[in-house]
Amino acid sequence: MKAYTLKKKEKTEEYHLFEGDFTNTGCNSENISICEKMNKQFSGGNVFTCFDENEARIRIAEIGRQVCGICTSHLYTTNY
Repeated sequence: MKAYTLKKKEKTEEYHLFEGDFTNTGCNSENISICEKMNKQFSGGNVFTCFDENEARIRIAEIGRQVCGICTSHLYTTNY
């Protein structure tokens, strides 16, 4: 199971999703967002950390359009 962290991009109103893994002490996350448009070092803070896929979908839906659409789409699967 993957762990998700949502970060607010410094100096903007954008939010980007970072994927990682659950660990014995919580979770970790990649240095680059799922969409590859934000580096962790430019974070203005975390909105949430260590959420599973379902928890992340719910919280992102509550936040709305400020969350990157590419990052959000990663949480949904289209089976053709």
